[in-house]
Amino acid sequence: MPLSHYLAALLSGIGIGFTVAAPIGPMGMLCIQRTLASGMATGLATGFGAATVHLTYSALAVLGLGSLAQPWVEANAAVFGVVSAFTLLWFAIRTHRSAVVLQEAGEIDRVRLARAYLSAIALGLTNPLTAILFLAALHAFSTQAATAPLVAGVFVGSAVWWMMLSTIVATARSRLTPRVLSLSSRFASLMLLGLGTTMLVRIAQRMF
Repeated sequence: MPLSHYLAALLSGIGIGFTVAAPIGPMGMLCIQRTLASGMATGLATGFGAATVHLTYSALAVLGLGSLAQPWVEANAAVFGVVSAFTLLWFAIRTHRSAVVLQEAGEIDRVRLARAYLSAIALGLTNPLTAILFLAALHAFSTQAATAPLVAGVFVGSAVWWMMLSTIVATARSRLTPRVLSLSSRFASLMLLGLGTTMLVRIAQRMF
């Protein structure tokens, strides 16, 4: 297969990954809040957790499992929505009670980073919006012969977005006073609370 095919597949994957990650939704707000509260490293860990979910979905798609899973995902969208909403509410309450962490340069809390990464994966896997976006992009996966570069590109594109978002928020964070920083983090937590509540209300409206 010509090199140009692999390059085209890689670029296509980067575009898909960036496009799916870019909308500011529950994961974006969680990344912003964690960057404000704990610094860029925690925001990046959250973003890379989301990118890992995108990598997983794209790998399932190229294996042909996406079309098989689509009816099941659509039938259980309400269940996924409820789980995702309560996860967001738990994150919002937990982070609202947590104090802002002002780490010294070079100080890394590996346990905090691991928790941020794994919890982002859990939220991403239960977020029906992520699954729906990838199901909508299935035609792009089916038209590419070079699947490995495509899947790798999805991860790269998603990771690029999360690095951009974390860098922007971390830059703003460094210019805020501790009081303003704490208020900003609390506001982001309230936004998470609002997103979770909105999801529950919409699900209830659809069911009743």
